[in-house]
Amino acid sequence: MLGSTLNRMIFWELVRVFLLSLGSLTGLVLVVVAVQQASQLGLSLAQLVRAMPLLVPSILPIAIPATTLFAACVVYGRLAHDNEVVALKAAGVHLFGIVKPTVALGVLTTGTTAALYHTTIPRTQQMFYGQILSDPEEVLYNSLRRDRCLRHPSLPYVLYVRDVQGRRLIDVVIKRRVKDPRPGASPYDFVARMHEAQLQVDADNGTMSIVPDRFVIDGKTAVGGSTSSGEFKMDLPDSVSGKEARLRISALTWDELPDRIAGMRAERDVLVAQRDAHQVEVERSSDINVRTNGQAELRGFKFGIDAKTRQVRNLEAEVYARPALAVSCLVFALIGCPVGIWANRSDYLSTFVVCFIPTLLVYYPLLLAGSDMGKTGKVPLWLGCWAADIVMGAVGLLLMWRLLRR
Repeated sequence: MLGSTLNRMIFWELVRVFLLSLGSLTGLVLVVVAVQQASQLGLSLAQLVRAMPLLVPSILPIAIPATTLFAACVVYGRLAHDNEVVALKAAGVHLFGIVKPTVALGVLTTGTTAALYHTTIPRTQQMFYGQILSDPEEVLYNSLRRDRCLRHPSLPYVLYVRDVQGRRLIDVVIKRRVKDPRPGASPYDFVARMHEAQLQVDADNGTMSIVPDRFVIDGKTAVGGSTSSGEFKMDLPDSVSGKEARLRISALTWDELPDRIAGMRAERDVLVAQRDAHQVEVERSSDINVRTNGQAELRGFKFGIDAKTRQVRNLEAEVYARPALAVSCLVFALIGCPVGIWANRSDYLSTFVVCFIPTLLVYYPLLLAGSDMGKTGKVPLWLGCWAADIVMGAVGLLLMWRLLRR
């Protein structure tokens, strides 16, 4: 494909611009993602610096398609601006000859992105969360220093502190949530206040304890104070115990996706069978209380089944989304070449405005909208995930066809 000297020169110029723009864009996105992860997980600066290299592979699939497009626009825009395209046509060289390098770049970047999605990104995601959560106590202390609060949907308690001094929690308030609060009633049935406490984590058992110097209780079954240093034990939040990390779709390798999908479908089928059996039991009963309580339980089953169905759809969407995102590199390469030649610009800023921004403003909204419609069942899942590639690929082929007809 790159047998001629001209093709090799164009290809290596494409690679040079691609690598320069890839490094710049990856660095910019890395800073944003690192700050976001630090905020979500309560990371210290030292933890963040150690973990940043593990974030790079997950950023590359975002940066590679965009920089492929940018490189194609810049290189072919310079060729057109310097009248080299006109000179090549005058010399009898067909334009398809100078298109080959951008196709080669698109194929290479597509293969690289697919390989990253196959194993590299999931493995580095697992390593990232394994490294961060190796010291859950430090993560919890950092989170309390930043937010002065610890709350999580999986945690039955809400913890507030006025200050964190080293390993000491100052002016601590612990509130226990009510599972099913009545309208207008307090969402908490237990409140404990303590002047000073320490946080201890038992990672092996997945629990954490708040050990106070003394505390005051205000609850339904007990009111008063204590001078003893009893402890309040609770399960670790899923975000710290590693449960959320293990369930993240991005942390699943390509070979692990089918097993996870099958397992999630089996869990959903069990819930459906339980709901059907319970519905039959409720319909056969003549007791009004049984029927009333049964309807509430059926609504609970519906909620659980809907949640499992969403998880199945999200996993199935990943099977289509990963190759679709990889193919976007080739799609952008096909668009960048003809647009760069027609734009006839040699500077970075003009190229960015002419091609880069409009294409990204079309592709990614179409990708997100199509994926959402596929997950909700409004369109076939494969069509929703591939819609952006189909539309932009058709545009790229049309532009390339018109270019080669010149």
